Amino acid sequence: MSLESQSHSVKWTRNLESLINLYKKQKPVLEEIKLELKEIDGELEHELAVLLSDIDEKITGISQTSPELRSSLKNSGSFAVCELEENTACLAVFLEAAKATSDAEKLQRGVCVRQCLKRVDYCLDQLLLFLSEPFRDLTSREQEILVNLAEGLSNEEIAEKLYISIKTVKNHVSSIYRKTGFRERAKLVLAARSILG
Repeated sequence: MSLESQSHSVKWTRNLESLINLYKKQKPVLEEIKLELKEIDGELEHELAVLLSDIDEKITGISQTSPELRSSLKNSGSFAVCELEENTACLAVFLEAAKATSDAEKLQRGVCVRQCLKRVDYCLDQLLLFLSEPFRDLTSREQEILVNLAEGLSNEEIAEKLYISIKTVKNHVSSIYRKTGFRERAKLVLAARSILG
């Protein structure tokens, strides 16, 4: 499959099941890369093994949630689904494009795959966060702001990052408090971080 046709097959579906299936289709290639690294860099091979195991466990957890709940993520235009889509598509395109023959190329490809998998893993953490109470009813923008809060950003930093006003950020944070029942930023952030890892 060409790079162009592969990128067209993952064209912004916003469908969680399709994204999970796309990841699963990449699994044999990822396992092959992991095996190649075993002889070159055992530590990197171990990191990939742990990431692949974590991702599989999270996909299983997401798959076990009710179809209605998973559907609600799609209907809300979930920030986490968009992030997962972007990162899964990048991983698929990278794996198609990056053919390695020498040990140095295999090592470089392994490092890049590790970074892609870390992003996919974090996106799955976000999905699990937004599938859990009390975070289910957040809008896509509120989800995005909560992720930034959990990363330790201030209202000003979030406003700058998202190209919105500080007042808009404060309004979204107030809405997050109201919808989740949290009254303190520290407790909200701790609850989000406990799922995001």
